[in-house]
Amino acid sequence: MMHPGTEARLAASLVAGRRLGARRKRTWTRAVFTNLQRKGLEKRFTMQRYITKPERRKLAETLGLTDSQVKVWFQNRRMKWRNARRPADTQEEPPVADSTQQSADDEAAQPINVED
Repeated sequence: MMHPGTEARLAASLVAGRRLGARRKRTWTRAVFTNLQRKGLEKRFTMQRYITKPERRKLAETLGLTDSQVKVWFQNRRMKWRNARRPADTQEEPPVADSTQQSADDEAAQPINVED
């Protein structure tokens, strides 16, 4: 036997397309920063790449952002910084050598005996 009102709530939740008590899926929107916010974040990043939680909260409050937005911005900016520092030739995976091809150097190479 159901409690009074449970049947109506169950019916309403089924009409809404979700189970009773189930959490709604969060939808994320991409944060668009103003030029002032971006400049403030970049300026702070040039001073320090890692920011402590109290500093992050203060910066977020100053720029009118959430703590999470500042945290994620710094994570993304550090990845951009690391990738920019990496030389261009190491950004791509090196091609896998085809074992059926031999160069002139390979033919002249002598095997090395290793004793155990």
